[in-house]
Amino acid sequence: MKILFAIDGERWDTLCLRAYGVATPEMVKQLRTHNRELVRLHSFVLPGGAQVLVPEQNIKAQAHTVIELAPWQR
Repeated sequence: MKILFAIDGERWDTLCLRAYGVATPEMVKQLRTHNRELVRLHSFVLPGGAQVLVPEQNIKAQAHTVIELAPWQR
């Protein structure tokens, strides 16, 4: 687990993108779950310098997306 310092006005999704390079709703939820006290104090926008715990994740498994043809293109 590593620690990131939030930039003033940074949101959870942008912090997740900065930490992992990808920001899916599941990853943002896990990041918020590991930082319940920060979520309680600062719901959506983080103050500058806030210490955020960033858990290790298997990004490849969570960022995998299957793109299929639209029904009219099949």
